[in-house]
Amino acid sequence: MVGVGKGGKENMVARVSLVNEFGNVLVDCYVKPQHPVSDYRTDISGIRPELIEHGVEFPAIRELVRKIIYGRILVGHSLHKDLSVLKLRHPKK
Repeated sequence: MVGVGKGGKENMVARVSLVNEFGNVLVDCYVKPQHPVSDYRTDISGIRPELIEHGVEFPAIRELVRKIIYGRILVGHSLHKDLSVLKLRHPKK
């Protein structure tokens, strides 16, 4: 995620990476910014302007992720935040 808004306090998706239970990469792509980026958080995110300026459009990546995770068990750290920036929800059970 990168920061948008005043002081870069709001999160915006900049890269989406999904792997399956065997560690095979299902998706790994940069996402084109929807809003002007005020903090790339490069030291944490590794994101630089040139990586996302020609990324995948947000609606397309959101739909792809939605289709991939439907009916699946998700495992990860702070998934609620990741899903939140993608404007997605997933059942807790």
